[in-house]
Order: sequence, then structure tokens, then C-alpha cells
Amino acid sequence: MVTIRRAGPPDITAFMEIERQPGFEHLVGRSSAEFHARVIDDTDYAYLAGLTDDGAIAGIAILRDLENPQGNILLKRLAVLTPGSGFGKPFLREVIGWVFTNTPAHRLWLDHIITNDRARHVYEQSGFVREGVFRQAYELPDGSRTDLAVMSILRPEWLARQR
Repeated sequence: MVTIRRAGPPDITAFMEIERQPGFEHLVGRSSAEFHARVIDDTDYAYLAGLTDDGAIAGIAILRDLENPQGNILLKRLAVLTPGSGFGKPFLREVIGWVFTNTPAHRLWLDHIITNDRARHVYEQSGFVREGVFRQAYELPDGSRTDLAVMSILRPEWLARQR
């Protein structure tokens, strides 16, 4: 079972450990400790920790634009400690539920590297719909550029999935 809780400054180390897993540099994005410390308690952000049954942090989610007047919240980052372990899909489901239960958001959106088929599959299974492409919008560590796919789920779509 996956549970989530709001994260705070003591959790920054766990967030950085997860976002720095080998191979994630091309998929997840990374932030400095200073950046995390600056925004983790900002009211426009929500840091969510995904917990295993024993309370260990096994997943991280960073939400941005909680105060967006149009009700559009960005899922800026989602990552799990052990990809393929079965934790990611239920964790994402909990994050989506948290957004639509704890905020007035109408739309939760994200972008992902267009070649990340594993992420796309999980997002689609969770109700996200592809909206389009940000062309060459992301610079990879080697300096090359790649497209980002844009996806979202709307509150009415989420509510329909709850029935």
C-alpha cells in the first residue's frame, strides 16, 4: 500500500537521493539543495513523499502553481526510488487524488521526454491525455535537445474514474 504525506525540509536529502538515481539525469530533472530549501515551504509548491508500509520514502512528487488562478497545477517532478517495483503507478494515483482533493485545481498537467515510453504508459493508465509537444524544449546533459510531450488530466475526468 502506498501512502503520501506533505514533505518538509528534513526530507530534502531523500528527494535529492531519488532524483539522482543512475539514469534519471535524462528523464527526471534535478534541483539543487538550495532550490529545494527555498521552495519546499512555498505556498505555490507542494512536495509530496510516497511512503512504503514501513514509512520509508520510496517516491517523490513536486507540484508547482498551486496558486494558479486558472486552476492549472504542474506535476513538475515524479520519481520513485526503484523503477519497476510496482510503486510508481499507485503513487501517481495518490498524487492525483491529493491534488483534486486538497486543491481547487481543474487541470493537473505534466511534460515528459517524448521517448520515455514507460512514463507515458503509466500516465495514460492513470487518466492523463496527451495534449501536444514542446519541440526541442529540454536540454539533455550531453547538450542535445529533445521534445517534451504535454499531458493532463482534468478534474471531471478524475471524478469519472472514481465511480
